[in-house]
Amino acid sequence: MKAILKNPSGNVSIAMLLMVISVMSGFTMAGLAYRDIMSFHYDYESAQSLLLLRSEAYRGQALMDQLRSIAVPIVTSERNVEVTGTQASKTFRIKSLLTPGGTELVDEGITQGDTRQITNVHSRVYTHRGTRYAAAGSPRSVVQKYGVFTLEFETFAKFMYFTDFDKDPNGFPIRHYGPDVFYGRVHSNEDIWIRQAGGGSNNNWPTFHGWVTTAGEIRVWPGGGHDFPEDDIFLGGLTENYAYTNFPEEATTLRRNGNQIGPNRDPKFIVYLNVNGSSADAYLGEIIRGPAEQFTYYPPHKYPPGNEEDSIGVNYYSVPDTIWTPLGANNLANRSHMVPNRLWIKGTFDGYQTYGCEDTIFILGDILLRNTPRGDPPITNKRDVVGLVAWKSIVVKYGYWDPADTLRHHDAVGPGNTQPKGGVWIYAAMAALGNGHGDTRRDGVFTFEYQHPHPSVPDVLINGILYTKIDLHRRPFPQRTNTGWSNNTTQIDYPWYNPLWPERAPYLERGYINVYGSISQRRRGFVHRNYYDQEYPNPTGIWDQTIDQCGGSSAPGAVSHADPVLGIMLTTRDYPGASGTGTGYQKNYHYDDRFYYTSPLDFPEVTREEAKTFTGVKWEVRNPTYMPHAIK
Repeated sequence: MKAILKNPSGNVSIAMLLMVISVMSGFTMAGLAYRDIMSFHYDYESAQSLLLLRSEAYRGQALMDQLRSIAVPIVTSERNVEVTGTQASKTFRIKSLLTPGGTELVDEGITQGDTRQITNVHSRVYTHRGTRYAAAGSPRSVVQKYGVFTLEFETFAKFMYFTDFDKDPNGFPIRHYGPDVFYGRVHSNEDIWIRQAGGGSNNNWPTFHGWVTTAGEIRVWPGGGHDFPEDDIFLGGLTENYAYTNFPEEATTLRRNGNQIGPNRDPKFIVYLNVNGSSADAYLGEIIRGPAEQFTYYPPHKYPPGNEEDSIGVNYYSVPDTIWTPLGANNLANRSHMVPNRLWIKGTFDGYQTYGCEDTIFILGDILLRNTPRGDPPITNKRDVVGLVAWKSIVVKYGYWDPADTLRHHDAVGPGNTQPKGGVWIYAAMAALGNGHGDTRRDGVFTFEYQHPHPSVPDVLINGILYTKIDLHRRPFPQRTNTGWSNNTTQIDYPWYNPLWPERAPYLERGYINVYGSISQRRRGFVHRNYYDQEYPNPTGIWDQTIDQCGGSSAPGAVSHADPVLGIMLTTRDYPGASGTGTGYQKNYHYDDRFYYTSPLDFPEVTREEAKTFTGVKWEVRNPTYMPHAIK
């Protein structure tokens, strides 16, 4: 020791050694501290990035709730989120890509099953810069998170046939029977009734090719039993006691996004649209009620011409008239539209077009797609999709006076023995949302106009004099309790019940309702009626259209008679080439298979119980290496 102390060089060496040890220890401690700091920030950024990634996924969900559907990918604007703490202040950069993701089957075992349209929200998060301790190292952190949030979205276009209430407006179950064949998804929130009757190709039973669900059970008419050959009827599968599906009273998205056509709501207005591609011949009809008129009436065999001494009373009534004026309707393609008033519509449609109506939609004639020939399936048509949504009902119109040519039109009738089948062709997803809140006749239905036809005496020219409204000169009007239309031995139509009144021989059978699309309705509507409804009889033959009491039988044998003055035959008849034993249409319903992966613009959304429109299926954190280039 003394030797070392007496040697100055040794002292310096020791000092240098100690200094080196101290410096190395300092570097080691600093490295450990830096590593701890960086580890802390790495963990901090990782945890914070996951939280922000999750919030970005919900942001994408909220965005889809506004957009409803997308046909092409959408990139969101990048946003910066600054997070400040006692040890660090960081700015995170976040961006997302929304992509349509096809469809997903609920049950792979179902032939034509329940599908959900899928949207994927791709999101990425990284740290852009930091301050204080976070400023160490690169301004951009190595921490980068990438996640995919899968959302499912359903509209009522997914159903070939949906009913909230499976009883008719008179309160009786409507049965599916032998001639009824359904393709695609079917659901009812009530019991579904079936019946072995009527012919068809399935031993008189109806045939369902798609998955059928009911919140109730399947019942067999008339007893309500459960004995039926399930595998022969429900080829696509059957689920009873399925979850109740909420049916909305209005389409809020359509109301919000739709381009308004015509004036604000007023019962006196009608909007007429004859669509031709992306524009339409459009008219606004205003119903004007004229001054009260009076007409002397006579015994039926005394008029025309009628002598004053034979008169037995005077009718007082006001005849409404409709004044039509042109209305602009252009740039209709790839947009949704709102009509606050009644809508009369037909035509050929180009692109995506959805029409909402705050009243009733009347289908005047064919609803066709520009790129699909009439009668062909639209599966290869990637351009044209039509939606019709009524706040009340959707009605196939019997006839009308065309505002363009002022002529009488029967555009929704046709023969049943031709190919394609005659009648009316409807390529559309339809929803009748009306809610009567207990009044069954105010519930939304898909149905047809003029269900109880009777003949009426047409205008005639005698000795240069034109006699019009002849039936109003032969009977008291309005109907009176002691001497009404119902007490006459000859069955005559009530004035203006037929929209083309008077008509000598109105049509009974009118061909087919041919649908390539979907039908959703609050209550089962009639598309065919018996000549006389035995379940809901009208023994007195009274006329009260508000409760579906419209005279006696419509059968030709019950109404046919020669006019006592004019000698012409008054009767009812089937449209030439149409056949049957009642009034209305036969069904030729096909699902538009494109609705498995797309939907009309702003069509009403499906929710069950309290579910959101867009429901999260899964959220995954994935390797950032594989994130889409659009958000790198």
